[in-house]
Amino acid sequence: MEDPLTSAAVVARGPEAVGLRAVEQELGRPWSSPDALAGAPSARALMGNLVIVCRREEEKADVEEELATIVSQYPSRVLLLVADAGSQSAEIDASVTVYRRAGEASQPACGECVTIRAGSHAIARLPSAVRALLLGDLPTTLWWVTPEAPPLAGELFVQLAELAGQVIYDSFAWTDPLRQLVVVANWVGGGRQPVTSDLAWRRPKLWHRIIAQSLDPGLAPGAFEAISAVAVEHGPHALTQAWLLAGWLGFRLGWVPRGGKVLPGPEVSWAFQSAQGAPRVEIRRLATGATDVQSVRVVTKVNGRPVTFRFTREGPGQVTVFAEGLADRTLGLAGPVQSRAALVARQLPDLARDRLFESSLALARTMAETVL
Repeated sequence: MEDPLTSAAVVARGPEAVGLRAVEQELGRPWSSPDALAGAPSARALMGNLVIVCRREEEKADVEEELATIVSQYPSRVLLLVADAGSQSAEIDASVTVYRRAGEASQPACGECVTIRAGSHAIARLPSAVRALLLGDLPTTLWWVTPEAPPLAGELFVQLAELAGQVIYDSFAWTDPLRQLVVVANWVGGGRQPVTSDLAWRRPKLWHRIIAQSLDPGLAPGAFEAISAVAVEHGPHALTQAWLLAGWLGFRLGWVPRGGKVLPGPEVSWAFQSAQGAPRVEIRRLATGATDVQSVRVVTKVNGRPVTFRFTREGPGQVTVFAEGLADRTLGLAGPVQSRAALVARQLPDLARDRLFESSLALARTMAETVL
């Protein structure tokens, strides 16, 4: 079996400026010209379309640095859009870049990128340009890079989402995360939407694992059912990660929100109703520290004895747990630290609807609505 590509094994040719009508011809030139790639196969090894939306050149530059990682794992036709509302240009500019294995000119392309720039007077034409360039027999994913809740982009998002079977966004840097969370949750819950994935949901998977394993009935009988309080601390820009983590826990345990309030700190507190009590959840933002969940404290009982589980982030991809009242030593769990590009590449082939994410998002929306 052939080894998977790595980003270091991929090189780019281009970009080459080209008119929109000449994009297909330019992308096919390496395969039709005997002088360009002697002995090259006539087909491209592509698995899907990836439409990426940026608002600024800085966002585009960041994405361009990540594309080698993405196409090395998921060979794609990439349409990289720069919808710059601050530009008065009425023109659409395009350029193409082809990605293939380094040092092996005979290998088929593992990726091709069409970068399309549009000013404020041309943004409305972007969906039709995208529609004309999609490879019709491949699945399409829309990756919303810009830090705004996708539905707030209006008609541009609506039309592009209609072309996609999957929408990826990242709530990491949202400027008004609670209101944006509500907007996205309403859109996701609207029915008949594409498969949706928030990268902020994928990042704390290590926390899900260590909490689930530590409170597993086989190790801590009755711990989940007896939870009376949960406290989450997070660093800057990690608010939605913390809320989704709380939403995940509350949904898995069947908790129903009964009210919430904002406290100094800043801190938010909620009261829930469960089958066996009235657990409380507090989320507090730290002024400094890594942009990640920093700690989780779970107060509960194991076999009727009071126990407090203290989960602590010790570093990137490292979380420890100490069960106060149950154990006398600290245990740790480590997991891979994945870049944004790696998260996107991992999500692209996963076209199944994530009902756990959608349900956790819905509960997080209810939590947000109680304090807005």
